[in-house]
Amino acid sequence: MIYAFLRAKMRLLTRTYLAGLFKVVGVENAPRAGALIICPNHSATLDPPMVPAFVPRGDTWSMAKSEYFRNPLSNFIFRAYHAFPVVRHTADRTAVRWSLDLLNAGHALIIFPEGTRVEAGVLGPPEPGAGFLAQKAGCPVLPVGLTGTRECLPKGARWPRRTRVSITFGKPFVVLPKRVDGTRVSREDASDAIMLAIAELLPPEQRGLFSDLDSLRKRLAGVTTPILRKGEG
Repeated sequence: MIYAFLRAKMRLLTRTYLAGLFKVVGVENAPRAGALIICPNHSATLDPPMVPAFVPRGDTWSMAKSEYFRNPLSNFIFRAYHAFPVVRHTADRTAVRWSLDLLNAGHALIIFPEGTRVEAGVLGPPEPGAGFLAQKAGCPVLPVGLTGTRECLPKGARWPRRTRVSITFGKPFVVLPKRVDGTRVSREDASDAIMLAIAELLPPEQRGLFSDLDSLRKRLAGVTTPILRKGEG
């Protein structure tokens, strides 16, 4: 399969070029089968090709901005890497339907909750899409924290730099439609809860709008519930 080849090539290039500087943490947290929404932070061009390569399953699909699919060559490459187009900052019904179809079929979907690359390198406000999909599908969400990718491949750079880069997989959880008291969980709170889970995987200087963890945990209490594995609880 082309997709398996491209993932293997990305892993080889990353581990070779960043030998001694690259690490993957928490890979045991990633469910190996079943519907899954994977949510990383996004501050570098390197993020979209890197995340699928190191998720420990071969059925991941990614949303990518529709502009990438206008050129025949890039359209072929992106689709070969299991990406499909989304019109950013809109309620793209085609992309939503495609996403739900993939999740209903038991696949994994990678979506960057911020909806775009945040060039400042810190967490920005999320779009409501990730929260909406998490509630609609009712499947586990896997938060992912990326560090060093912005420094490795800054905007405008023609070649990556050798610097420390890490991918941290957090523990999966489910975004609930309602809190225990029966109040509805809004799409905004659902998306904020996902961003909070990402922020908890990042160093303080990368948390941006989600730096006040204690306040966020208090405001978003009851929005998510953890998925416990055997031996936990």
